[in-house]
Amino acid sequence: MDSVLVVFFLLLGACGAFILVDVALPQYYKYGKSLVLVGGALAENNSEIYDAIIEMSGGRGFAKIGIINAASLDPLGGYQYYRDVFLKYGALEANRIPIDVNHTSANADPKVVSLIRQQTGFFFGGGDQQRVIDTLYTQTPQGRMDSPALAALRERFNLGAVISGTSAGTECQPNNLMINNGMSWEALRYGVHTTYSEDHPDYLVYNPSGGLGFLDGFIIDAHFSERGREGRLAVLLDETRRQFHISRGFGVDENTALVVTHAESDAITGKVIGQSGVVFIDVTHAHHDPHSIYYSISNVLFHYLTNGDQIGLRNLNISFSPRKTPMRGHENYDHALTSDDIFYGKHRNSDHKPEFTRAATSVFDSRLDTSTYGDTYESHPTFRVILARTADSVGFVERKSSFHTDLTSYENLVVSIAERN
Repeated sequence: MDSVLVVFFLLLGACGAFILVDVALPQYYKYGKSLVLVGGALAENNSEIYDAIIEMSGGRGFAKIGIINAASLDPLGGYQYYRDVFLKYGALEANRIPIDVNHTSANADPKVVSLIRQQTGFFFGGGDQQRVIDTLYTQTPQGRMDSPALAALRERFNLGAVISGTSAGTECQPNNLMINNGMSWEALRYGVHTTYSEDHPDYLVYNPSGGLGFLDGFIIDAHFSERGREGRLAVLLDETRRQFHISRGFGVDENTALVVTHAESDAITGKVIGQSGVVFIDVTHAHHDPHSIYYSISNVLFHYLTNGDQIGLRNLNISFSPRKTPMRGHENYDHALTSDDIFYGKHRNSDHKPEFTRAATSVFDSRLDTSTYGDTYESHPTFRVILARTADSVGFVERKSSFHTDLTSYENLVVSIAERN
């Protein structure tokens, strides 16, 4: 069922006028403007996430998913994969929106615009987020402008069509700054840049014009804990907050999603579903030491939410899943864990928590320690990350079979980063 055009007859003096108004999709009345932001590596058997996208597109037998694979080097192949998956999970249709960097003229094709206006939800595949920007915006002497295709996407979003995506398809969604690439140590050592250099492929690069603009007020990152991206997001927030006035961001772990509802109002809420978690970083009250030879920052707040947890994205009020219990007074270990490669991510041992997550969550599971540290593997300089809990810090856990399988969440972890003495 498509959106319905309703005709209102208005008497203006002695004249009549017809006004055509798009009526909101049925799901709008439950979810408002909504997004499902996946951190990448979305498994085909992750029914929780796929079911959420289908439901927020109108439900089984109703959902028409427009698949935008513009970030990919193989847009057609990626479309075919996602088409089959969405149909398996009950979508009525899964349609290719045929626009990518090799077919940018299609962003003004009336047939493509018409196809977009028939969808009840959208899914952006992974790849390179800058390709999405280059595809959907039109460059003019005055700067970039919405293409007709992007304007149609905004219309559908405003009527309740969910915007979902994975990896680059998540990272391209913010209104504000958009992360392009980079590693945590390089961000700490060399700062932030707005242009990519093949001579320095690991430098932190961002797009100051932002992403597609479907979520305001946050910088968004993906593949987060698994690739040790905590440092790069903290640096980007700190280095740009004075110019762009964005002091908060979040990073979504792999095979995990942040489900955002009511993005049009102060009731905007994010709920975590899927395998791992979402890290929220707040540098609002952080202190940057301008006299340090190398990058130095303190009083950065980290929050880590896992399956079932929710956060108000305006007031940042966090509510933990009722399946979880407080950790204070019920810690399982005497001491917290340290790390000699804090931004290594999860590549070292896929059965363990990623390095930063491992160290951070251990602080809340320690009876004797209230802080720990992790060093960067890279040197010249070696950076030390201090992770501390205070009286305002809380941890919640859903106990599983071991520390590495426990589903641990926390609020108000205080993080400092500086050169190791």
